[in-house]
Amino acid sequence: MTKQKNNWLLDSEVQYKVTPVKGRWEVSLIFINTKDPNQVLIKTIGDYRSERLAEIYGRSMQQTAAKDPRGSQKVDKDA
Repeated sequence: MTKQKNNWLLDSEVQYKVTPVKGRWEVSLIFINTKDPNQVLIKTIGDYRSERLAEIYGRSMQQTAAKDPRGSQKVDKDA
C-alpha cells in the first residue's frame, strides 16, 4: 500500500479482539477508519496460553497503537 492510502490509519479507531485458536488465545488489533467505517485493517499481533493474558496484552497494545490513548477517537456511525 502507498503512503497516501495509509493516511487514514493515523486517525483510525483501534480495537482488539481475542479469539481461541488451537488451544491458545490469539490477539488481533482492528483499525477502523473513523470517516469510512467500511475500511478496516485487522492485524494478528500475538497468541497467549490464557485468555486473561491475551486480554491484558490486547488492551495494552490498543492504547499504544491508538493516536488518542484515552480512547475518545470513535467511528462516525453516520458515515
